[in-house]
This record gives sequence, C-alpha cells and structure tokens, in this order.
Amino acid sequence: MKYVNFDGFLITGQHSGTHWIKWMMSHAIAHHYGVPPPKYINNSSSNELIGHPKHPRPYPDLPRIASSHSIPPYALQWKWVRRLRTPPPYAVVVRDVRDLLISNYEKWRDNYAVPFSQYVAGDPRGKAYVCDVRWYVRFANRWGAIAQRYPLETLVLRYEDFRKYPLASLQRLCQHFGLKLTEDDLAAGIAVGSKEIMARHQDPNIDEKPVRPDGRGDTHFSREDLITLDNILRRHLRHDFGYSYFEEPRGFQIAEAPTSARGTGSRLGGGTPTG
Repeated sequence: MKYVNFDGFLITGQHSGTHWIKWMMSHAIAHHYGVPPPKYINNSSSNELIGHPKHPRPYPDLPRIASSHSIPPYALQWKWVRRLRTPPPYAVVVRDVRDLLISNYEKWRDNYAVPFSQYVAGDPRGKAYVCDVRWYVRFANRWGAIAQRYPLETLVLRYEDFRKYPLASLQRLCQHFGLKLTEDDLAAGIAVGSKEIMARHQDPNIDEKPVRPDGRGDTHFSREDLITLDNILRRHLRHDFGYSYFEEPRGFQIAEAPTSARGTGSRLGGGTPTG
C-alpha cells in the first residue's frame, strides 16, 4: 500500500545476481535517458536509478524502479487489497537453492563460524544466518503463490537463464516494467556486465565485495548434506520454479522465453557475478 507509485519492483532472492542485474539495467536506462550511470556497484550510487523505495531519487522524471529482497506479506495476494490500490508489476529473480547456499556460506562463513553441514540445516528461528534454506523456502513459497495467482503482473526469471541469455532476459525484464528501451540501450547494459568490468567499479572504501574473482571457493555438498537439504525442501517447499528438486514439478513453473528471444540473448555475453 505504501510503495505502489512505482513503474516496477525488481525482487531478487539473495545471492541471485542483484548487483549484476541492477548494474546492467541501470546502464541501459542511463543510456536511454542520457543521464550518468552509477559510478559503483556496491555503494549508494548504485541506487540512483534502481534502489529501495526509501532511497533518494536524483532523477525524479525518470521511471521509478524499486529493488528489494523482500518476502511479501500475505496481503499482497488478497484481491480486495489490490482493488484498493493497484501494485506495480513485480519481477522476481530466483536461483537454484543449492548454488545460493554455497554462495551465501562462502561470503559469510567467517561470521557464521559453523561447519557447512550445520549451515545447510538452517535455523528455523531465522536468526543465525543472513540467508539459509529456511529463508529461501519462505521467499519461494510466498512469491510462488503470488505469481500463481497473478501471472500477468508477476514475471519470474531464473538467475541461470539470465546468465545464459542475458540480453533476452534483460529485455523481458524491461518490457515487463513498461520501459521502452531500444536494442542499443539494452546492449549498453549488457556491455558492462562482465565480472572484470564490475570488479573495477567496486567502491574501494567498502570491504564487502559482491564480485568475487575466486568464484565459489572450496565449499561443496556432501551426500549427507544433500539428504538434509532434500528432506527440508520436500517437507516445506511448495513452488520449485522448474528446478529439478523433485521427481514431479511442484507449484509455479517458469515459462521459458521464446526460442527467437533466447537466440538474440546469446549474441552478447554478460558477466556472472555472484552477489
């Protein structure tokens, strides 16, 4: 109800390419409107064109695109609430939970100070970790329910598809928000999406670096870890978004981009940062 006056809401699961997608989309918008793109990917300047609704807007005449990791309230699913005030279109980016957990653990392992096997089991209280399988289940179940009920208003994209078809995925995202960007605008966004370019645009005064040149590190699932994860997902996950967690699809499934669009997306290779 508070944040309905936006042209679009970019909702990303944690460790699902947030910095990368925002960076490319910000550059595409900046190219179209002739404004300076963000200077860095990991400080306040990264929010000048796409940011949390509370962030100041240096260009109030440009489209208002918000970004968040939020797990939505149940009220967002209620039709009578949507009749009171129509929410903006939502685009949700999800990622394979197995890769998401490794990425989060690699980033925060020194803070967590627990073995990976303990982290895989998660914390049902939601207090021990920045993100774990319990957080992912809540995120996936809530956005899956909304996408299932309002599929036209809710675009769900897989991070893996963004990596494979960056141009086509960025185009679908911008079209969903009603942004009339040209192919040149989109190409300008993709052109800055490599890990090497983004690494050069990390604020040197901030310790946290979303782009890690060393990739996933040495963390891996043991057989027991995979059994633990499988048990949690089977008991609690209602929407798998097309990932092969189970023998049969469960809940909301992501529609693939048209073949022609996927081919277009393969012309330009974006980077694959982990943040």
